Amino acid sequence: MRANLFAAVLLISASALSTHAQECKLKFSVAYTDGKSIQVGLTPEQKKMWDHDGPKKFKGMCLDDKSPSFIILWNQGLNGSELAQTSLDNFNSARTTDAKNNGPTAGSATFYVVPSRQVRGKAIYFILDTSKKPYPLLHQGEGYQDVPQGTQNSPGETLSTSDLASTIPDPVDALSNALKWLKKDKKL
Repeated sequence: MRANLFAAVLLISASALSTHAQECKLKFSVAYTDGKSIQVGLTPEQKKMWDHDGPKKFKGMCLDDKSPSFIILWNQGLNGSELAQTSLDNFNSARTTDAKNNGPTAGSATFYVVPSRQVRGKAIYFILDTSKKPYPLLHQGEGYQDVPQGTQNSPGETLSTSDLASTIPDPVDALSNALKWLKKDKKL
């Protein structure tokens, strides 16, 4: 009896493993670059999304850093910051220099800062096909979140271009968008 029960458990386990292996139709890896180095793997937030949504939304896709078919390479940055930099330099200079030259409230007032639609933070992703050498770029996209509108700038504080951003980079959104594109393009 025990031998039959053991054989049944072994058979069920083997079929479950083979079913899981058959479900993996597309292997991918995720890597982040800051322009100087590359770090392979998911951020904690991306891992949380993959663990929660992967089995349901991305059936047939497997995270595989050893032999991926596709690499999702991403980075994050601020677009349009050069447009706002001159104005910020003037503002910051006025906040820190003599109030006689810049008006009585330049250094002592609190200002309400409204984000600029020209300045946008983004997590940009690139999908690379590892079956060809060099790896061709298949698709490029982005992930971001809208930020709350407005912030305060108190006396003694300076502004940076990121304070003016109307969106912030979202690596989880970038990964999700990349996986959705792969799923649609590869018909999974």
